[in-house]
Amino acid sequence: MRKGWFNICKLLFLFMCFFPMQAFSANEPMFDYELDAYYSNISLTKGFHNQSVPLVDNLNELDIYKQILKNSLQPDFVVFEASVNPMPILGVYLKDAWYDGKNSQNVDAKLMQAVTTGFEEPYALSLFAGRVLRFAPPEGMNTTGDNKGYIGYLLSVGTQHIQRNTLIADRWMEVEWKIKGQRETAAQYLSWSFRGGAKFHQHPEISDSFMLGLRRDRIDYQKSEDTFLRDIGIEYQLDVLQSSFVPSRQTLIVDKHWPVHQGKLTFSLGFGVVWQGADRYLGDLAKGYDKWTLVLRPNMKF
Repeated sequence: MRKGWFNICKLLFLFMCFFPMQAFSANEPMFDYELDAYYSNISLTKGFHNQSVPLVDNLNELDIYKQILKNSLQPDFVVFEASVNPMPILGVYLKDAWYDGKNSQNVDAKLMQAVTTGFEEPYALSLFAGRVLRFAPPEGMNTTGDNKGYIGYLLSVGTQHIQRNTLIADRWMEVEWKIKGQRETAAQYLSWSFRGGAKFHQHPEISDSFMLGLRRDRIDYQKSEDTFLRDIGIEYQLDVLQSSFVPSRQTLIVDKHWPVHQGKLTFSLGFGVVWQGADRYLGDLAKGYDKWTLVLRPNMKF
C-alpha cells in the first residue's frame, strides 16, 4: 500500500514540476527567500495563465482570511520551494560530535535536544498549487518580507527523518491543504498557517499519520505601552495514527518576542512541549522513547 502511494505521488510531483515550466514559460517567475535559524527556504512562484500575483488593498486580519478563502478551490499559481531546518541539522551534528548513547541522558544532551527539537526532517522539497495574493501596504508605509497569502494544496517530499537528534534514512511524503501568509510593515509583523493532511513514511518502523496544525505569530513594533500578550506567537499540531486514529504526537509551542530599535531587531524565546505516543515508532526505533520532550527556541529576527 505504501509503495503504491509513493509511486503515484512521485509521478504527480514530476508531472507538476515539468508541466508548468513548459506550458507557462512566458510568465516571469517570482523568487523569494526566508532565512531563519529553524526554517529557511527559497521559492519560485509562477502563474498558470501568464498573470502576476494580484495585489489587494490593505486589510485587517479577518478580511485577509476572507480574501484568501475566496475562490480557494480554483488554483491559479504553483510554488516550488526548497527548505532546510538549520537548528535540527545542528542537533544531529552535535550529537555525533559530543556524545553517544551512553551519556545521551545527561543535562547537556537534554538541553541540546530541547533547543534543536520540533522538526522531524532536515530538509524538504515542496510543490504548492493554489491561490496567491500580495498585500498592499497601508498608505504612507512600506512593507518588508514576503507579504503574501497562500491557500491550496501542498506536496512535500524528503529522504531523511530526525528522531532524538539521530538521522534516519526514510523516504517520506506529506500531502496537505494549507492556508499561510505573512504581512509586515514598519508597525506590525503578522504571520499565520492553518494546515491539515497526511504524512507517509517508507521506513517500516515509523507510523503513517494524519495531522492538523495551526500557527499564528504577531509582533507590534510601535505601541504606546508594553503589552505582554501582544507580542506572542503560538503553534499547535496534532498527529493521529492512520491505522487507528489514536493520537501519536502533539506539539505546543508559545513564542514571546521583544522588538528593539523599532523592529529592526527582535529577540524571541519559544517554550513548549512535544508529547509522543507509544505507537509513533515501532521496533528498534521505539526503544527508550521519551513521552515528553521540552522545547526551547531562542531566535532573533532582523
